[in-house]
Amino acid sequence: MKIYRCTNSLSRRLIIIKGSLKRILKITAIVLAAMIILPLVAIYTVRGVNAIRLNISNGVQERIFVNLGGIEQAIHIRGQGVNNPVIIWLHGGPGWNDTYNLSSFQNRMEHDYTFIRWDQRGSGRTYYRNPDAPLSLNIQVSDLDDLVDYATVRFNQPVYIIGHSWGSVLGITYASRHPEKIVGFVGVGQNVNMAENTRLAIEAGIELAIQAGNLDDAEEMRTLYERIKDIGFSDENYDFGDLALAQGLPGRYHAPSGENVIWDSMFSPYFNFTEQRQLISLMTNIYFNFGRNRSLFNELDSFTPPERLEVPVAFIMGSEDYVTNTSLAEDYFNRVEAPSKNFFIIEGAGHNLMLSQPNAFMKILYEALAGFSK
Repeated sequence: MKIYRCTNSLSRRLIIIKGSLKRILKITAIVLAAMIILPLVAIYTVRGVNAIRLNISNGVQERIFVNLGGIEQAIHIRGQGVNNPVIIWLHGGPGWNDTYNLSSFQNRMEHDYTFIRWDQRGSGRTYYRNPDAPLSLNIQVSDLDDLVDYATVRFNQPVYIIGHSWGSVLGITYASRHPEKIVGFVGVGQNVNMAENTRLAIEAGIELAIQAGNLDDAEEMRTLYERIKDIGFSDENYDFGDLALAQGLPGRYHAPSGENVIWDSMFSPYFNFTEQRQLISLMTNIYFNFGRNRSLFNELDSFTPPERLEVPVAFIMGSEDYVTNTSLAEDYFNRVEAPSKNFFIIEGAGHNLMLSQPNAFMKILYEALAGFSK
């Protein structure tokens, strides 16, 4: 039997190697910590700067809950004066609140208008305070009516409604039922027909995929459309994962529509725990949002915009919007009757045009609102 003994030289080598490994692990831990901590420091530094920049010393800035439809609902009010006209901004989704997205265009309009952003039922802070509240388009129209009354009584100023995407469905429905309470309605990414939106988005995506030589993507979109073309949201067999694919697959080839959403949110001083919680849920579990807003999606199947409005109306669309198709919105604009109407297109913009092209959007929004008073 042979017995091997470690020499002093070998022992020293092992000690040196062990020490080196400890130093490597320590450096690695420091680097990893820095990779996590430094971006967070940067984000919160920018948020702090934005909190100072967006602060309103006079006028109004409030994040409060008010009673709408018998439940406490979250609103965010901002304006540099209390004697300005009021804009009620209706977010999209349904279920995707945006009360924290202020710095793209809104803050630069707050010296002329008082903005009220509202977390609708099924969204944001309102949802987490009332997770079991009943939900339908009629109920939301009634909630909005309460909010218009609240704004009118509190500020005693003219009220405008602006609705984006799903908010355009809610807004134009409200405008058709309560024209006497508002000055005008602006549809941003106006939704007209959800089934046609999907068909046209996939058709365009297939064509662009073929042009790019990605035949597998083109075939996947064809297969997807064959699977969903004859069923709607209200069908019990509808898989909302297919809706995500119907927007996501063609979206690879359409103009970017949400590239600034995440950064605009992260750098907002109002992007707090509840907003972070919802955004993470929306991005990681598509069924979370579709499940809690199922009744509203069901109503999109049968939604038809009114053919006549008793208030001035304007539509602002992105030329490359395939989520709410611009050609469908333009066709609707041409046939709808209203005291006055205007149609604006931002070239090269997708669905979230107020985030991707805020300067152009702000300029056009000013023009649209000014047109209501002529």
